Amino acid sequence: MHDRYGPLVSFLLILTTAAIGSVILCVAPSNALIPVHFSQGWIPDNFVSPPKGLVIWVGLQLGLWALMYAAPSVIRSSEGFQASVALYDTAWITLTSMLGIIAIASIEQALGIKIAMASLIDVLMGGFLIVVGNGLGKIRPNALVGIRTPWTKADPRVWDRTHRAAGPIFILAGILLAAAGFGMFGVPAGSHFRAVCILGTALFSVGLSWLYWRAEQKQR
Repeated sequence: MHDRYGPLVSFLLILTTAAIGSVILCVAPSNALIPVHFSQGWIPDNFVSPPKGLVIWVGLQLGLWALMYAAPSVIRSSEGFQASVALYDTAWITLTSMLGIIAIASIEQALGIKIAMASLIDVLMGGFLIVVGNGLGKIRPNALVGIRTPWTKADPRVWDRTHRAAGPIFILAGILLAAAGFGMFGVPAGSHFRAVCILGTALFSVGLSWLYWRAEQKQR
């Protein structure tokens, strides 16, 4: 896997989060607190001191980095994964960015800056679905990433057809979710709309793979 950019770019994003967080810590009041845990609806329910909070948030990013770095080796990724590594790295970078934005939004609360976390999560999740949907059609059959149902794993043609067809659905769901996060639909932040978009996309993809598999079986 030559010319990979996921590990380096993701690590640089972690350093960026640490740098921005450190600057905020320098100007934050000594008695400030930042959230490190959220209840349903992304309401903060656990606060710690800014230095401890920075360590926790950056530690989460480092944990994600280690997981994404090790996963291909642990699962023994195949040639199909190597052909799909560009999307894997793009998703890796996107997830690291999302976690970094959430971290900075949380650390900013030490300065009295309040962020609507539920709306922010909707926008970030919507962006992630758009990024993934844009690359779904290029994923080759592999053991790590993609829409891995019994039917896509059984037939490369079903895999290809399912991923090409599901890509636009992922993008549409992402646009709707991001728009909801910006308040364009009047849907309350933290409502069930996020779950409906994500679960609906997943169920559509599974059902689509079954329909394509049935069609392939009838042609044989």
